[in-house]
Amino acid sequence: MRADELKQVLKNGVYRSIGEAATGVGALDGVHDRTLCVLMYHKVNDLAGNTVTVSLGQFEEQMAQLADLGYTAVSLDDVLDHYVERKPLPDRAVLITFDDGYRDNLENAVPILQRHGYPAVLFAPIGYLGGGRALPHDEHLAARGIVNPTLDWSELDELERAGVRVESHGIGHRPLADLEVDEAAREITLSKLRLEDALGRPVRAFAYVKGSEAHYRPVHLSLLKQAGYDVAFTSISGGNGRHTDPLQLHRYNVEPYPTRTFELVLSGACDLIALKDTVAGTHARRLFNAALGTSTK
Repeated sequence: MRADELKQVLKNGVYRSIGEAATGVGALDGVHDRTLCVLMYHKVNDLAGNTVTVSLGQFEEQMAQLADLGYTAVSLDDVLDHYVERKPLPDRAVLITFDDGYRDNLENAVPILQRHGYPAVLFAPIGYLGGGRALPHDEHLAARGIVNPTLDWSELDELERAGVRVESHGIGHRPLADLEVDEAAREITLSKLRLEDALGRPVRAFAYVKGSEAHYRPVHLSLLKQAGYDVAFTSISGGNGRHTDPLQLHRYNVEPYPTRTFELVLSGACDLIALKDTVAGTHARRLFNAALGTSTK
């Protein structure tokens, strides 16, 4: 078994254990206050040995499971109306998002989304659109011949016509906390302007690179607000309520989960796992990945 496969097995076991325990002791009493659940995907393909990926079969299964469990897929406009105009969302509202601008989102995920009638959002790091370069966390895969091409600028319109809205993920796929303030301001502002020019409409949403508590600072919330963003998405596990800071919305990172684990994650039963997204948790994850040999940039 490869190190990344072992890591996934361990993670699935931890999530399942936490979720079943929380369900068993009635720890979900506050979940009714949630108004929005956000799912975060990256790649959708069947390439062997590819990381940060769900297969086409798993993605199809998860999209079908949303409907089976009574969730309603909503658009970014619905989310903006909820947090800016204070309009209600439907019960069990789910926003589907993709990070990093992979072409397989267009080729593989979009047909599945269209079959289910689901809108979605893609957060693109503009420095990697059409450039042919591997994203930093994919360089080790590219060295082994596993290629994950990103979208071209010309494909953004096609994506939007298919119901997937394109928003900002910065420029160079670097955590804002790793940058000087003026460089972070450039990532935030220039990516917005370039996308607006290409799409011919306002860009109102941003997704933090990596997105745990260690990867952005309070000053970045101010920069986002000044640049004209209305919502921003972290990678911190958990649901969102009416009073969640719209510039710090939580998301569930979706992986190759068994169906029961996916159900538990959606229900909020695994929210304790958000401890991994604290500053201390981020350092612990780095040590864990180093020990397994699954560290990436």
